[in-house]
Amino acid sequence: MSYAGKNSAALQAVVVGAGIVGAATALNLQRKGFDVTIIEAESPGEGASSGNAGITASCAIVPVPVPGILKKFPFMLLDSMGPLSIDFLHVARNTKWFIDYLRHGRASEVNRIASELIKLTDGSIDEHLRLARDTGGESWVTARDYLYIYPKRRDFEEEAFAWDIRRRHGIEYEEVNATELREMEPDLAPGFSFAIRLPKHGFSLDPAKLVKGLVETFQKQGGRLLQAKAQGFEFGEMGAHTLVTDTGSIPFDRLVIATGAWSATLTRQLGVKVPLMSERGYHVQFANPGIRQNHPLMVTSGKYVATPMTNGLRLAGIVEFKPMNAPSDPKLPSRLKRHARLLFPNAKLNDCETWMGHRPSLPDSLPVIGVVPDHPNVILAFGHQHIGLSTGPRTGRFVAKLAAGEAINQDLSAFRVNRF
Repeated sequence: MSYAGKNSAALQAVVVGAGIVGAATALNLQRKGFDVTIIEAESPGEGASSGNAGITASCAIVPVPVPGILKKFPFMLLDSMGPLSIDFLHVARNTKWFIDYLRHGRASEVNRIASELIKLTDGSIDEHLRLARDTGGESWVTARDYLYIYPKRRDFEEEAFAWDIRRRHGIEYEEVNATELREMEPDLAPGFSFAIRLPKHGFSLDPAKLVKGLVETFQKQGGRLLQAKAQGFEFGEMGAHTLVTDTGSIPFDRLVIATGAWSATLTRQLGVKVPLMSERGYHVQFANPGIRQNHPLMVTSGKYVATPMTNGLRLAGIVEFKPMNAPSDPKLPSRLKRHARLLFPNAKLNDCETWMGHRPSLPDSLPVIGVVPDHPNVILAFGHQHIGLSTGPRTGRFVAKLAAGEAINQDLSAFRVNRF
């Protein structure tokens, strides 16, 4: 079975993946006149695009590996409330990946990585509002100050390296003392006495509904959503020209691979090996917690984010390195539940749901964005780690420009696939 485009005059574009990156790409391609089909094995907006913390963060340019992280690893692993969980056999089987991952935690590398990530995160909330305008996703994203909260000011001072990087890249922030913090967040536990306020940020009231709303508008405007599993390609003299799925074959003029942690399966068939790893994350969400929360919060003592979403309080975090097919670890959402009690002592936390998903991670903490060597009509857009929601709209805009042969006012060479 083959799927022919409805508009034979338009270039046929196929986007594999309907997370935030895929949805943003499809909408931008459609706005440029492409005839677009989205291929998605599940429902749009599921996976990491539904389970994330919902933050649109321009400040999210400092990777997890930073100077001194090796010394902290043992303490993080032994901490029953810590943000890290590791399957040592999994690490042993992927030693090279983890060595490369930690090697990029040198100061010079962290600074380089930040200088590249700012190209994708800068103006994140504005990119979201622009993308969602006049779509079904518009009501699910809002501008709001973002707070990093600390027990004491000295805890903030211990993170001077990261904040200096943000300052040098133009990230605006201001200090908030204990009295001001109580006024801003009256139900917050008294153990937090200092915060950093970041203007020009925002969050999604429901990330899954945001993405679904974008895709629904894409469909209303003539785009097609096909529930199918991409399996491979048909090739000709000029390279790949047809996507093979479990329901049929789809010819394309341009194809975008944006399937997150599952993307490497397709890229291998194009002669490209990408060291893609699943970094598993968790969230817990409490319905009707009965508290006032006015801002999304990065809780630095636990390295998790607490977000006031439409359906309740969500805590999202944890870095877990395990095989993708390993069952979720019930101890990790329980860890987040204990954090919730410490964060909001008076909250009602009985009605709770939990989630585990896969963040697509690469050893240098940078995504892959760009054309596949030897297949110039195929573009890659995955590997955004923790910051897919923050970077998705701009990534989608850049990818659509690449597909249309338009100039991009940024050097994207650091995101090329053949850098490994």
